[in-house]
Amino acid sequence: MSKIQFHNKKLKNIDGFLVARAASEETGLPYDILLDSLGKNNIIPGCPRVGVIVGDNVIPVRISDDPVILSRGDFLNANIVLNWVARYKTELLRHWNKEITDLEILESVTFKRV
Repeated sequence: MSKIQFHNKKLKNIDGFLVARAASEETGLPYDILLDSLGKNNIIPGCPRVGVIVGDNVIPVRISDDPVILSRGDFLNANIVLNWVARYKTELLRHWNKEITDLEILESVTFKRV
């Protein structure tokens, strides 16, 4: 059995935020997802959220049973991403609340097709 290799997962700095990156080819989503490594401890307050990389933009999506895009309207295939966030809400919130590590959240949400 081969060990799973996570490549290019940790991005040291995106606009001042430390994030773990769930790559689209490893989640089955049409976009890469950024998971805030600081979560609830972030110096910039806000609701639990993930970032969706759409072109050159990072679109925030609230983590909840009924996820909401927190900025500039819709994006192509948003429903797929919103369903994924709802599906993994428990794991995503555990990561946001610092109950699980970056590696644990990546193992939870990757290598599974939506």
